[in-house]
Amino acid sequence: MQLRRDLLKAMAMTPIFGAGLAQAQPSAADKPQYGGTLTVALQNDAKSLDPTFQINFSERQPLYLIFNTLVGLAPDFTILPELAERWETSGDGRRLVLHLRGGVKFQDGTPFNAGAAKWNLDRRMDAKVNSPSRLPLLELISSIEAPDDNTLVLNLKGPAPSLLGMLAQREGFMISPQSAEKYGDAVGQNPVGTGPFVFKEWSPGARIVVEKNPNYWEGGKPYLDRIVFVLTSNSAVGIPRLITRELDFVGALSPLDIRPLEKQSGIKLAQSPGSRWLALQMRVDRPPFDNLKLRQAMAHAIDRQRLINIVMDGKATIADGFTPPGLWWFDPALRSYPYDPAKAKALLAEIGPMPGLELALSTQPVALYQQISQLAQEQLKAIGLTVKLQPVSVSDWYPQLIQGAINFLPIRWTQRPDPDGLFTYLFHGKSAANTSRYVNPEVDSLLDKARGLSDQSERARLYREAQALMTHDLPYIPLFFSIEFAAMRDNVRNFTWVADEIPRFREVWKAAQ
Repeated sequence: MQLRRDLLKAMAMTPIFGAGLAQAQPSAADKPQYGGTLTVALQNDAKSLDPTFQINFSERQPLYLIFNTLVGLAPDFTILPELAERWETSGDGRRLVLHLRGGVKFQDGTPFNAGAAKWNLDRRMDAKVNSPSRLPLLELISSIEAPDDNTLVLNLKGPAPSLLGMLAQREGFMISPQSAEKYGDAVGQNPVGTGPFVFKEWSPGARIVVEKNPNYWEGGKPYLDRIVFVLTSNSAVGIPRLITRELDFVGALSPLDIRPLEKQSGIKLAQSPGSRWLALQMRVDRPPFDNLKLRQAMAHAIDRQRLINIVMDGKATIADGFTPPGLWWFDPALRSYPYDPAKAKALLAEIGPMPGLELALSTQPVALYQQISQLAQEQLKAIGLTVKLQPVSVSDWYPQLIQGAINFLPIRWTQRPDPDGLFTYLFHGKSAANTSRYVNPEVDSLLDKARGLSDQSERARLYREAQALMTHDLPYIPLFFSIEFAAMRDNVRNFTWVADEIPRFREVWKAAQ
């Protein structure tokens, strides 16, 4: 409950910027209407619609419609029932029992039950499948049992406070085992889940179409008949099409993007909670980023307020660490390296000559990342460091990062319902997802201790100690906590942000015009 109060407080403190902006929330008098098509801009094409291999945010938007997860997320990160109606954890934290909803069927008519759920999780953890979720789950789960159709038992290697949050997100999507057998390697082009919408069409580079599931288990849902995701390369393409009514919804808009929409009739804007943090990540186990003084010099060279002013129109919060204000593990006393070019140059002088040094900054074709990369290049040049911008596609960046082909990049992470889900994932020396390859045994010890405790105040103390060390050691240079906007036609109703800031459309409906 404390996390719920923290996030509600943080979200309540998030203002709406600009004249004429309206919260995209339904009024109490609104009565949902059935029917219609929602047309949504998708900035990046999916690589696969098999959630076992899902990586980017674009893929997750249609996946949350085709599939259900084992548990759900409220807008404030509260864990909700979904395919599991209830659950309990053993006193020692080593056993999670999920009681599954009865009578649910996949869209191919086969039953969803504990056996299907076990198959999904086993598949994710199978080395031959090589899912991005494999190692994070293997770090927590020792074995899985399905003693009957409605009971799923996860035997754990130790307390795992982040696991339920994972099962509400990409690790918890449930696909039809029969569809995987039927389609084999092509299951990613023929997804079958239990969700409110059935996959209809995917034209790569053009659109993804889902249609209402007439047999959906949640009575009265969904409201829309059809959702069409249209590939639009960037906001400059999506915004004009929203104005001309070719699109109903455009997400991932920056404060700069929304300027032409602020006084546009027939359009409303919804601001995200602002919990994503932007940073520059470095691979700290290999030259040149294994040199702490170099990382410190780089941190002192970055003018974060200037970044915010240019790429966020001044509407973001400087990140001194990795946690936004309002969460119970936030440390208000934490301070990162301030902008100080003279100090940066002095640190480089202490290092001595680095002939031929050129830093390759890998950047996805996403406007925000490109702008940050260009400004970082400019600011690092001012202290004598040469930076080369290295393009990498949206679909390739994560595989390259895992394989060690990327050493330096701008990156953005959303919060998880429990700090263990992000801190252990990114900063623990034994985490397979620790792509910075940062290792600090003291940090590992603090994270391990915090994971095993139930007392929130003591956990907060340990996480604050860990954050102080991580901030000092600089595997990431924290930049800012970003906000973004969703713009939609004013007849689009009941869109609500979830704290992970991935748009969901399950509850959305359209008013008659």
